[in-house]
Amino acid sequence: MELNLLPILNCEGRKLPIDVTLELENRPGDEFRFLEPVRVTGQIVNVGGCLELDAKGTAALEMVCDRCAEPFSGEIAFTLEERLKKEDPLSGEEVSPDVTVFAGNAIELDALVYGGVFLSLPAKALCREDCKGLCAVCGKNLNDGPCACDTRPSDPRFDVLDQLL
Repeated sequence: MELNLLPILNCEGRKLPIDVTLELENRPGDEFRFLEPVRVTGQIVNVGGCLELDAKGTAALEMVCDRCAEPFSGEIAFTLEERLKKEDPLSGEEVSPDVTVFAGNAIELDALVYGGVFLSLPAKALCREDCKGLCAVCGKNLNDGPCACDTRPSDPRFDVLDQLL
């Protein structure tokens, strides 16, 4: 979704409220899937020639558990705090890496929101906090019950002794 910034672009102190629902598409290689449109609310404020985006959102996602490899769904809350500046090729000034430069009078909100969702993903996606994972021997999902494998930890240094038994 393209967000028109013209109403606040040249008026310091002006605010542009944001209250949108975005239909985001997954990208190749994503380890999650959007289940429904993403809701974003907040505002963009013109502060001294720089636009400051401050917004919050929620996204319902389907992910795969890192322990048991089962799909699960959950909701991710994320924040967007971006500094935006209109591209000015004649100024010659160097722009800080913390500032997102845009051309024209609008920004592509989808890309910023996708980045916010991506950065808010957990480092380890778990279907539940007490997920038991998979058996290291047979691969059975231990959340469904125990397996019949001998799960004694083995030390390769004692393999020679195990052969004597």
